[in-house]
Amino acid sequence: MRILTKAAYAAPSVGLAALGLPLLIYLPDYYGTVVGLPLGLVGTAFLVARLADIAVDPVVGILTDRTRSRFGRFRLWLAVGTPLLMLAVHYLFMPPPNAGFLHLALGLAGTYTAWSLCFVSHLGWGGTLSEDYDERNSVFAWWQALFLVGGLVVTALPLTPALRATPQQMLPAMGWFVLLSLPLGVAAALSLVPEHRGSRRRAPARRDYLKLLGQPSITRLLAADFLSSAAIYAGGAMFFFYYGTFHGLDRLQTATLLFAVKAGAMVGAYAWRRLGTRLEKHRAMTLAFGGLATMYLILHLIPWTTLPIGLIILGAFGVFLSADPVLVRSMMADLADEHRLATGTDQMGILASLLSVSDKLAAAVGPALALTALSTAGFDTRAASALQTPQALTVLAVAAIWVPMASHMTSAFLVSRHPLTAARQQSVRSELAVLD
Repeated sequence: MRILTKAAYAAPSVGLAALGLPLLIYLPDYYGTVVGLPLGLVGTAFLVARLADIAVDPVVGILTDRTRSRFGRFRLWLAVGTPLLMLAVHYLFMPPPNAGFLHLALGLAGTYTAWSLCFVSHLGWGGTLSEDYDERNSVFAWWQALFLVGGLVVTALPLTPALRATPQQMLPAMGWFVLLSLPLGVAAALSLVPEHRGSRRRAPARRDYLKLLGQPSITRLLAADFLSSAAIYAGGAMFFFYYGTFHGLDRLQTATLLFAVKAGAMVGAYAWRRLGTRLEKHRAMTLAFGGLATMYLILHLIPWTTLPIGLIILGAFGVFLSADPVLVRSMMADLADEHRLATGTDQMGILASLLSVSDKLAAAVGPALALTALSTAGFDTRAASALQTPQALTVLAVAAIWVPMASHMTSAFLVSRHPLTAARQQSVRSELAVLD
């Protein structure tokens, strides 16, 4: 597959990433500090919007599995979802002065629903671009690399002097970047990348969808992805609070650490693509989850108060973060082949939607539990670290470090038992070629 094809396919990831980071870190902080909503209420808004939106993902997956169109099954729904997402982003990222809980809840619901259309269709499309075990790593490495480009741009916006002085302008600036980059990326993908329709011997029936979660390899991979993602999202919600409290960094310095994480993840996108081939995907993923657990210990137990040391540590942390987006998605595409061989149905769309459901559940549960626990412990977001109670400091450390570390260790154990090796996947592809 040509590099231009993989780059064009990955182009929408820039806008999707630019949306993801503000939703994870800056929007909760903005609506909690600038708008003045209580942290518990902000966490509730994110939880309710995410849970209500989760039902959309399987619907999109089923639609893509059943869609018959000359335009393609995945490309069609990506084209439909893009303008809807742009409208929702404008509403959520440019709130009026009197915005309250209802505005936040409606904006989140619209944004997440439209994001489902774009994300699931784009992810499923990537799983069909190549049937090769190793090249699938390359496809999703490009996806992750351009995703990180969008994240790096958004992470750099708070470092801009004009936006640094006026935080009320920062969120709209992030929104405008999404509104510009997303349609350009989608236009590049739709115009330059054909959709490989594959061979579907029969349309999926209801029983085929029910059988999916009964397959141990699929449920194990989803569980590992969920636990790891929940840990990352919870840590993201705690990011400014943790580094301001335990390491004495101001908001600008903490935003610089976020940039280091994204820069490290850029290196990781290439590294895990190579390691996934050399070690096989499940072994490389086990190494990555174990590495993340170790990095949490280093972050918390090794004393550091200077920004350069923090940049090095967070950069190394970012390297490990890229493994999941590259390898877990590639592994799920391999499982879609195995499932098609066993059942005779192509259900790449619903499997992509299950990865999206896993991600959204993690993004809802992780920050909601962490923020609620922090609020219950009496953590004061506007007080200096010396004025926080011992209970609040303990809960902050547990939510930001110890629970995420345990989650990654569990994910490492789960993915180490993944049965679909390179040799087995090659055998599956050979059998499918005969049947097709």
